[in-house]
Amino acid sequence: MSMAVPKILVAEDSTKLRTYIAENLENAGYTALEAPSGEKAFDVLKNEYVDLVLLDLNLGDMNGMEILKTIRRQDEFLPVIIVSSITSHESKLTGFSTGCDDYITKPFYIDELLARVQRMLKKAAAANRPGTPLDETITSGPFTLNLGTMRVTKNETPVVLRKKLFSLFLYFIKNPGLVLSNSVLFSQVWDPAEEVNENSLYVHIRQLRALVEDNPDQPKFIKTVRNAGYRYTPEP
Repeated sequence: MSMAVPKILVAEDSTKLRTYIAENLENAGYTALEAPSGEKAFDVLKNEYVDLVLLDLNLGDMNGMEILKTIRRQDEFLPVIIVSSITSHESKLTGFSTGCDDYITKPFYIDELLARVQRMLKKAAAANRPGTPLDETITSGPFTLNLGTMRVTKNETPVVLRKKLFSLFLYFIKNPGLVLSNSVLFSQVWDPAEEVNENSLYVHIRQLRALVEDNPDQPKFIKTVRNAGYRYTPEP
């Protein structure tokens, strides 16, 4: 059984250190995506499915903590390891309270970094996709969803969906032709502890349409049913 190679975003403004980390990740069997700035990091996250982020706190154009906050607003499960020269207890507490999964201080041993990356990827796979074979897929119309890797293709072209959008799209695909009310989507896609309302659902629907529809303003797959909810049609 073939397994997708994990993609790791290395957000680090030091060219020398970023290249060093990326080369070692590649040698360890991962795909490394480099970002020298916060803007580039967000560009990568928008266009690639990333399995883990190595995040420096001083990226020049953006503060790493603000980047972490933005990542967490979009995906609460994406593993993020802060790699920083800031060694203070306060910075570590802020990092963990903001949502990082691990915090490594510079300088570091590269084998320790690789060990933490491996551990975090295994932990994320077990927590987010329990009992799901890595090659189990669902096909609906032009879309194929891999339930193990959470990767999506449309007519064999990759579509990058973060975890919540993936879960929302998967629920639509599992219920083709049915009108799904807001309350049903709230209960089936969101955890009871999560705060969600009609406005946030609309934002998620709009984001999903922007990624899967040919023309988001005239959706063919995910249509609004007035005063009732939304309906997914696999063959427009």
